[in-house]
Amino acid sequence: MATRWGLIGTSNISHDFAVAMDTLPRTEHLITAVASKDKARSQEFAKQFDIPNAYDSYSLMANDAEVDVVYVGTLNEHHHSVSRLMLEHGKNVLCEEPFCQNTKQVEQLVELARSKNLFLMEAMWMFFTPAFTILGEEINKGSIGEPLQIISSFGTPMSESLIQQRNSGGSILELAVFSVYMSQFLFGPEKPQIYGTCGQLTESGYDKNASVILKYSNGRISTFLSHFKVDLPNEAIVFGTKGNIKLYDPFWSATKISVNGTDVNIDVPNTKKATRYGNSVQLIYEIQEVRNCLLKGLNESSVVPWSLSIENAILVEDIRKKLGVTIDE
Repeated sequence: MATRWGLIGTSNISHDFAVAMDTLPRTEHLITAVASKDKARSQEFAKQFDIPNAYDSYSLMANDAEVDVVYVGTLNEHHHSVSRLMLEHGKNVLCEEPFCQNTKQVEQLVELARSKNLFLMEAMWMFFTPAFTILGEEINKGSIGEPLQIISSFGTPMSESLIQQRNSGGSILELAVFSVYMSQFLFGPEKPQIYGTCGQLTESGYDKNASVILKYSNGRISTFLSHFKVDLPNEAIVFGTKGNIKLYDPFWSATKISVNGTDVNIDVPNTKKATRYGNSVQLIYEIQEVRNCLLKGLNESSVVPWSLSIENAILVEDIRKKLGVTIDE
């Protein structure tokens, strides 16, 4: 029986989620409903992807008995409230990263999912990509010796007016979350010392750019940049005592990885429609993870467990505080 999905939000990432799912067998995955606060947008999205139900209310989605699991692809500031609504109505939830705007909100969702025996996962899709699988395998094999340094970046130019209008948490929460997760993937679960931070805040108090150094034990360091004003390499390099591994742009969904100078190209499925973000057809891997967990009766994924999302929410929050950001409650 197919897993029946409901999509909340008609954003670019929701579009790519639907495009990616269309490459999977309909006997395994079906989008049965989409919800947006704008009825016309819901209807247009439903028409584009042949979705039977289009809602202009999140509550209608929450009460749809034909939906097994909901994907939350709204603006970041709505992740917590929408996910909570779905969980309260008995829906399993896959929520786009970043999970929430602060640690307290993440902990609330986890406790709600636990109390209702429901599946909940932060959509850190980077962890499920073939490139990240190769990264983990090569490090475990000792291909680069002991990993000691990570350098990564994510920068994408926006107009100043658009930056000032944003109310979703800033460049750390929206962009550098991938670097934070990569740091903890390789060097965690140890909580690092936030050795250095530097950035610029918007008029509303969010970081428009940031440079961060995380210091772990035994000389391990992660250095990363996030920026709303300039293009950055958007690559990640892991340096070890015997070599290095490079994930090419965009490192969170790379289709090319270099191990000690030898490039490995990664094939991904072809899509019927173009995606709006680079290589985002790779969302299929987290989609498959959700179905596998549901079939096994699991409430959380072993790849992105609740403990990891809480751990990283605490670290992201601490970094933002160091930059001078006031954390919303």
